[in-house]
Amino acid sequence: MLSRLAELYPVETTAHTAYMLQIGVTAVKEKARELGLEKLAKSRWLERAGHISRHFDNRSYAEMAGDLGVSRTTVSRMARKLGLSRSKAKGYAMSSRVRNELVRRERRRAVFGLDPLTRLKVISHRAKVRIRSRLKANGYITGVHRNILYFTEATCRKARLEAKATRLGLSFLPFPEDNTPLSNAI
Repeated sequence: MLSRLAELYPVETTAHTAYMLQIGVTAVKEKARELGLEKLAKSRWLERAGHISRHFDNRSYAEMAGDLGVSRTTVSRMARKLGLSRSKAKGYAMSSRVRNELVRRERRRAVFGLDPLTRLKVISHRAKVRIRSRLKANGYITGVHRNILYFTEATCRKARLEAKATRLGLSFLPFPEDNTPLSNAI
């Protein structure tokens, strides 16, 4: 029985080992402790540890947790066990990067007319930004003053869309012939 215990305990679950030896789980644990047996690291844990150590420098705990399908706390504990740690500056840079990505994602959702996923206020006037984006897609050009849109001879003008945009505070001018600095920012 002891040889079978030494064979099964490191690689199988304690419950399965107890079932195979036809003794209780507590008895298996006590005998294993007496014999000095320890569990081997599971392959899933090793895979996760490898992923964490590879991506520790350029991904946040939450992003790694999403990749692995575990909680952020689990990733944090595994990183601590692996001896990985971040300096304060790296932690701040990571938080800043994640926050910027979140704001960018929310801004895109607003431009495409989707409901926000978070409570971040990324734009001041959603309808105005949305209609400006649609007009830009139709060939209008945004000026330095973001409330002015320019049209060229090639622009297919949309009267109803322009009227709606005018009500929201946008104005339309023909494209200037001189080299006036223009911006194409949303």
